[in-house]
Amino acid sequence: MFSSEERVGFRGGPWASVIPLATFVVGTAILVVLGAPAVEGMILLAMLGISLGMGLARSVSKYSERVFSLMANRVATVAVVCWLWAGAFSGILADSGLVEAIVWVGANLEFSGGLFTVATFFSAALFAVSVGTGLGTVVGFTAVMFPAGIVLGAHPAAVMGAIYSGAAFGDNLAPISDTTIVSAATQEADVGGVVRSRLKYVTIAGAIAAVLFFVFGGQPGGIEAVQAQQLLEATADPAGLPMLIPAALVFIVAVTGGHFLAALTVGVLASLVVGPLFGIFGMGEVFRVTLDGEIAGSAVDGALALLPISILTLLLVTAIGIMAAGGFLEMLMEWLERSVARTRRGAEAAIVGLITFANVCVSVNTVAMITVGPLANTLRKRHDIHKYRSANLLDTISCSFPYMLPYAATIVAADAIQRELALRYDFVQVIPWAQEVPFIFYGMVLFPIMIIAVTTGYGREKG
Repeated sequence: MFSSEERVGFRGGPWASVIPLATFVVGTAILVVLGAPAVEGMILLAMLGISLGMGLARSVSKYSERVFSLMANRVATVAVVCWLWAGAFSGILADSGLVEAIVWVGANLEFSGGLFTVATFFSAALFAVSVGTGLGTVVGFTAVMFPAGIVLGAHPAAVMGAIYSGAAFGDNLAPISDTTIVSAATQEADVGGVVRSRLKYVTIAGAIAAVLFFVFGGQPGGIEAVQAQQLLEATADPAGLPMLIPAALVFIVAVTGGHFLAALTVGVLASLVVGPLFGIFGMGEVFRVTLDGEIAGSAVDGALALLPISILTLLLVTAIGIMAAGGFLEMLMEWLERSVARTRRGAEAAIVGLITFANVCVSVNTVAMITVGPLANTLRKRHDIHKYRSANLLDTISCSFPYMLPYAATIVAADAIQRELALRYDFVQVIPWAQEVPFIFYGMVLFPIMIIAVTTGYGREKG
């Protein structure tokens, strides 16, 4: 872990070095209970934890210098740089009308009932893979596909389950997803290889989920076809379909071995060509200087939207580094080696247990992976576990049951949008969380698939 010169002594021994991260986890749990799991609040909690740790350090100056050096951690800086590029790209796509275009495709194929629910799952997955954001997918699709599904005879709770599931699928697989970036970076793996190796898990879970949505996604009734058509006509618009081209280019470049940053750059440049060429948007909508002297545009908004999670990443990596410098992680690894992680299968089970616990404690799956990632990387090296394998365990677990938790950011956001829709349409009712959960099939299927993979060794050699 650290040399004797790099060690940081604490009053109370290695256990005291846990204070920074423990303060964050406990504080975040309180925010969740209060219904305010905002990243900004988490940033302050992480700052508080690091400050409390300073009070227990035997040498404040040495502790402070270690904090500064930990902030320069390569894993964190790689993630932050990738997020800035990914944020700019996803911002351009999100404001290009891609959601409305995908809705247009579904409407023209005349889907209804269970078939509409399956189409919702696939279209949400396609959008999430394109833009790399599960939360953004849930926000966009709930506003459009939820009321449309009701009028076309789909089961309302099943439609929401399809939206959550599609968002989780895309979050799990997209090369520009924050979870994909973090899972790869913390395990010292390339994004393209991680995505390719992950296909064998997500395609199985996605196929099973699609069948379940077709079987259980319909319901008798709905409202008049005239109202359904009016609603779809108000939202469906094929204009944004060409924006699938830059999204596809990013995916292709990333999974064929191109550097992730290069893939994103290709996507941004392709967007700047395709958008204006097809009249989808002008360059001023991507980047402009306002009359007030402010910088604005979809690329700017997208990049800046990820600054809070970037700052939180740096703080959490620092908190974890403090545990390593204080000797706690070494002590934890020794305990895991003596108990659970005595074999490769045991080490994988330990990784699953750690990331499961972290996701239960923290409402943002990316934060959970940032917290557990360094521990998983240590375990995989000690037991010669493939870097793709450990990255996949982190990401697939984080994109399974966490999407079903009542305090997950996606669930909270969708509930707020449903309430707005209920005020706008008299046929819309807010779906309680307890009724939605049985239909989040992707999360329900993926978690046991990964447990089976660990137990049987499926995919162990190549990730």
